[in-house]
Amino acid sequence: MNEKTYTVNQLLSEFKIGRTKAYEEITTGRLATYNVGRRRFISAHAAVEWQRKLEEQANIEALKTFGVA
Repeated sequence: MNEKTYTVNQLLSEFKIGRTKAYEEITTGRLATYNVGRRRFISAHAAVEWQRKLEEQANIEALKTFGVA
């Protein structure tokens, strides 16, 4: 299996987020990473799952705002 991986810098560029927010997501455990030596990587699967959860949470918040949920 040759799954795409991101470095933190690549993730910042791909997902248009700032470094502080990325490390906040990593520190809180919402974005799964792994280290190889001193380098930190994020699997494409982990990145997509993180994005899906953010979108799901945004949808829930929108429904609450409009009194649907």
